Amino acid sequence: MRSDIHYRRIAAEALEHASIAEPPVPLDDLAADVGIPVRLVQLPDFFSGALIAEDGMPVALINGVLDEDVRRRTLAHLLAHALIVLANPEDSYPRNNVREHRGADVAASELLLPERLVREQSRKWFNDHRYLARLFGVAESEMVQRMRELGIIKARGLHWDY
Repeated sequence: MRSDIHYRRIAAEALEHASIAEPPVPLDDLAADVGIPVRLVQLPDFFSGALIAEDGMPVALINGVLDEDVRRRTLAHLLAHALIVLANPEDSYPRNNVREHRGADVAASELLLPERLVREQSRKWFNDHRYLARLFGVAESEMVQRMRELGIIKARGLHWDY
């Protein structure tokens, strides 16, 4: 079992390889950089997306009827699974194994809210989590949680490091 640091590093390296320097992270561009086609399809509401194999290569299917933020989160999660397997071919795509989804959840979080960009933009915008959430295309609660994880926001108030 690998650590969260391992999964965040996989995502950070993919972002660096794709030269992504500004939020929001263009996940479609990142998928193209990795060589994974993204297809918007109509699926039942309860189904957000899936990775399928087409001619032996992964393809990301995203439910096009869902809200943009759900589609972005789904694509980040699917890309994370693919990046994990690309980083270590001995890993596999999970089939109902919650433990294997944990790594993809961690990597997806890094894809949506990269530490380097969150820190940089937090300094630039004076830790305004509401503005940053809109800038990164995530819910305010997700931004607050990420800023807490990074120590930018403390349990009570902001941490001003400048």
